Amino acid sequence: MNLPGCGDDEPVEPLWRRTRTSPDAEWTRWDQYIGWICPDDLLPPFTEQDFRSLTIASPEAHRQPATGDVLVNKPLIVYTEPDVERRFRTSLFGYGIDVVATPLEYTWDFGDGTELTTTSPGAPYPSFELTHDYRAPGAATVTLTTSWEGQYRVDEDPDGEWRDIDGTAVTTVALDPFEVVELRTRLTDGRR
Repeated sequence: MNLPGCGDDEPVEPLWRRTRTSPDAEWTRWDQYIGWICPDDLLPPFTEQDFRSLTIASPEAHRQPATGDVLVNKPLIVYTEPDVERRFRTSLFGYGIDVVATPLEYTWDFGDGTELTTTSPGAPYPSFELTHDYRAPGAATVTLTTSWEGQYRVDEDPDGEWRDIDGTAVTTVALDPFEVVELRTRLTDGRR
């Protein structure tokens, strides 16, 4: 008999069954339907597909300067909400499930072919932690893509244990488009 290692939990005994085609028929022989198993293995798994089916609200993206044009060769500061967590209550196969989604990484697309991926949400001015310098004038849009990791727990789990979800979910939010402009100085003789 091979007992599975179930940590602090006791393994659940095998489940046997036999059947008959009618009340008057002979019973079939006993067959092992499920072998020794850990109690946690009897709980439904919350898959990456289940995780991605949740409607996770994207964290707000910000830029500084917050409005108007952006200057060529001057840092544009980007940041999002710090310490973001999204909580959900759902069900799976009749089991009540709690889910927590937490940002894993942030990818900033600056609309000029440049991306920045980080685990930090950044911060507003005077921080220059997450910045981008545009090298040429033109129209641009900043897009934030957030990758989320998750954990879940099943109501029927007597341990109330939080389990990691295999895989990630993704949200995307775009800021309003803006113009990248170049300011040029001009020497004059002081007369109008």
